Amino acid sequence: MSQIESKYKKKSQVGEIWRRLKKNRAAMVGLVILSIFALSAIFADVLANYDKMVIAQNVRERLLPPSSHHLFGTDEYGRDVFARIVHGARVSLTIGLSTVSISILIGGIIGSMAGFYGGIIDTIIMRIMDTMQAIPPILLALALVSALGPGMTNLLIAITVATFPGYTRIIRSVILPVVGQEFVEAARACGTGDRRIILRHILPNAIGPIIVQSTMAVAQLIIATAALSFIGMGIQPPKPEWGAMLAGSREYMRTSPYLVIFPGLAIVLAALSLNLLGDGLRDALDPRLKN
Repeated sequence: MSQIESKYKKKSQVGEIWRRLKKNRAAMVGLVILSIFALSAIFADVLANYDKMVIAQNVRERLLPPSSHHLFGTDEYGRDVFARIVHGARVSLTIGLSTVSISILIGGIIGSMAGFYGGIIDTIIMRIMDTMQAIPPILLALALVSALGPGMTNLLIAITVATFPGYTRIIRSVILPVVGQEFVEAARACGTGDRRIILRHILPNAIGPIIVQSTMAVAQLIIATAALSFIGMGIQPPKPEWGAMLAGSREYMRTSPYLVIFPGLAIVLAALSLNLLGDGLRDALDPRLKN
């Protein structure tokens, strides 16, 4: 197969996946909501000035209800809630995407080695992963953050360590059926190196489940980040983060409920959009639903 034919085949496959994804209304709703959050995060500085509206305190405008001047009202320090939610989207999505990317990279390397070589290597790697997964990820992340201290960098490290064993197991499971295929044996017979076989022949054929799992994992990580920040072990004030915003507004739930409603809705909608999109991608990538 020539390079032109290969590129045309890949484009046609992507087009087919997109066509089937568009038929899933729930997935498209999720994609629209996620796009709004992503654009808000990208253009957060354009929508709201960070220094003046997000972290600067203005006691004269504290606890103002939603209005045309402050769309989501102001918090107990007079900071604009809309501005903080917009900039909080940047924090949450950055942590979610960065953690998933690093976890897939680490889990992909380790899981590929376990699935490709098998034997004693597979046994040792999987027993180590089993030991790490014996602790619930949120508890492991909490323990690591407690040891390292709160902060964005330490939070990324803690969540990555807590989540990459799951990716290792997933990637190993999707690689195992591919390793025994004829095209892999043919590549070995031609003298192709192990690394090239894994990167060029095995992983591309197992990418579908990895994409679906990573999409849903971002939603879980956004919730985990919010939970850790809510208890004071994640992002620290005055940096905007949805979970920290919820924690700071607990005592104003009765008098100013909007302080809880808007950050809570942001967490729910972000997680829901990613789950809807993940479900749609799972159906679009499933070859059994091709017809």
